[in-house]
Amino acid sequence: MKNLELSFLQNELNRVSDWIQSADKKSAFLSAYYSGIFLGTVSFKGIVISSISNFENWGLCLYTILIIITIGLFILGIFFLISSVFPRLKNTNTNKSLFYFGNVAKLKPIDYFNEMEKLTEEDAKKQISEQIYTNSIIADQKMNNVKNSTKCLFVLVVLLFVLLIV
Repeated sequence: MKNLELSFLQNELNRVSDWIQSADKKSAFLSAYYSGIFLGTVSFKGIVISSISNFENWGLCLYTILIIITIGLFILGIFFLISSVFPRLKNTNTNKSLFYFGNVAKLKPIDYFNEMEKLTEEDAKKQISEQIYTNSIIADQKMNNVKNSTKCLFVLVVLLFVLLIV
């Protein structure tokens, strides 16, 4: 780690931050689909109610189970989507980082400027490395939640088509 250049670490921090932005863009994209599914489902409420009245015994039971699974997948997908938008943003490595916005926000401007002036290149490398690690954890959490939300959305769309066909 001693041989790592400060500019390399700054570029790496930017790269990891880009992954976080990518996950946020995917979350926005998914939220549009979930909104469309919600609005579409609400508009087909009358068809669903009339379909339920046409079924008897096992058909009604199967249709009801499909509706419950669909609602559950919708809620689960929204949960993952919300989790990707609001991840846990804690730097648990240190509370004195000058590169983590949560720690910087706790300082008065004059204290921040004084700390930045005292910062050595070795300390900067260490703090940027810690921030790379923290941002990597955040990016990983966001991407996993986006992936899980996408899986729920795919199965949800398939189930909705099944419900519309039946």
